[in-house]
Amino acid sequence: MRRAAITVLPIFLLISLPCPAQESTDNLFSLDLLSYTLTGLLNQGWGIGLNYEKKIFDYLSVKGNVGHMTFLTSIKNVYNTSVSISAFANYYPLSSGLDKLYVSAGGGCDFMNYFGKGELPPTTRDLLIHITPQLGWKFNVLRYLMIDVSTGYKFIIISTENYHDIKEYVNPGFRFGLNCIILFNRLKKEKKQ
Repeated sequence: MRRAAITVLPIFLLISLPCPAQESTDNLFSLDLLSYTLTGLLNQGWGIGLNYEKKIFDYLSVKGNVGHMTFLTSIKNVYNTSVSISAFANYYPLSSGLDKLYVSAGGGCDFMNYFGKGELPPTTRDLLIHITPQLGWKFNVLRYLMIDVSTGYKFIIISTENYHDIKEYVNPGFRFGLNCIILFNRLKKEKKQ
């Protein structure tokens, strides 16, 4: 782990050095590649997460997230469909734009619904409310593409837990994130020119 950190950190620093092709951006739209998609696929289902981030002031932004998963639970023939909504405040100490190192704090809700032919829980809905501090790094890899690598810890503060294994699907505790950010505003600028 230590060797990986020593190898990866200099690469992040070098990749994110400013270059003429990297003008600042005030809005970011991203596709969540790990959290929803991977959880869905690992449980014989699917998932997708979308994020939108808006710069409020230099060094500060707000980010909203919406996600959906449908997957098979550990109970035979019982499926779960979920919707997740969250909001975060991000602080960028090394950049006045929406790139490089950021510290983030936020929270959200996960709404779960169970269905299928198997033995359903007595109440077929669950609600989980969480808060999550995060630390991450965003860097440009192409003119229209940015990568966001993050880690954090998801604290479940309220859980109805009508289904006993529900926390396994919303990934509480230590988290690792990987998002691909498409820089649509740069595409729009070039089309206008």
